[in-house]
Amino acid sequence: MRQPPNNKQDSSTPGNNSIMIIGILLGVGIVILAALVIFMFRQSGFQFLPQATQSLPPTAVVIAPTVLVPTVECSFQTLVVGSTTFQIQNLTPGPDGSLTVPMDTSGVAYWLETTEGNYLAILSPTPENISLQTTLTAENTATVTWADCSSKTFSLSAPEPNPANLSTLFSQLTSGLTIFFETDTSGNGLIVRGDVTEIIFP
Repeated sequence: MRQPPNNKQDSSTPGNNSIMIIGILLGVGIVILAALVIFMFRQSGFQFLPQATQSLPPTAVVIAPTVLVPTVECSFQTLVVGSTTFQIQNLTPGPDGSLTVPMDTSGVAYWLETTEGNYLAILSPTPENISLQTTLTAENTATVTWADCSSKTFSLSAPEPNPANLSTLFSQLTSGLTIFFETDTSGNGLIVRGDVTEIIFP
């Protein structure tokens, strides 16, 4: 007796096997490709990480400097006339009101502040002091600096042509600064006056 023909195709035919192998190979290839992409991405990420870190601005650390403000002390009181500096030495009148100034002292200004607030500086008749008064003009200044570093600056007039005498000096004082240049041992001399132009406090 003859059997009917089998219309079903055998699943183990060479065509089906080829498709299955290709599918497996494609799947494996996709997995390998994905692994390579992940690996390359991770490698690329690690390579750029230092560059990214370097491109970031460094953290600014601000260290405030310690500012020391020294206590200013002027060890000497000075009188600067033109470009010449004198050390101030206070002068006390005698009981009769007379003034006695050494005759041969350079670099020292004998200083007297009157009760009226006028300032008087007397310079000995040394060659240096006498030559200084001959160079002074109305453009010169004088600056007095006290022990606390406060100062006053005066604009000077030209020396007065009429000689004065040390014994009559108080009657010739005016407001501001008076500088008396002794020109001989008899107490004669010339006067230079100054008006205040600047006051500096410590």
